[in-house]
Amino acid sequence: MVLTGDIDTRLDVPARGIAEGFSLAFSDGTLLRGAFLDDASSCRFALAVEGAAQVRITRHEDGDGVDLNWNFEWITLACGQETLQPEAADADEDVLQLTLDIVVEESV
Repeated sequence: MVLTGDIDTRLDVPARGIAEGFSLAFSDGTLLRGAFLDDASSCRFALAVEGAAQVRITRHEDGDGVDLNWNFEWITLACGQETLQPEAADADEDVLQLTLDIVVEESV
């Protein structure tokens, strides 16, 4: 997946994200859910949570384009189906949290 605009970078989605889908969270509160098409070279996106940014998803035969109009401080990528399923932090608490599957690799 490639991010362009003010951000110009390539995000490598792990195999789990290709098989199970992935989520992109933005500092403004926007949450996008992504799923790869059968050829695993293009994606379909859905707006899961609307943040402050203006979001426009354009559908194309070979995948979706997403335009986000906002100044972001950070973007995170998480893989797997459970990234959008809130879970109680403790059975006695009514606080909900998002489970994020993020792997950090350090170079030696």
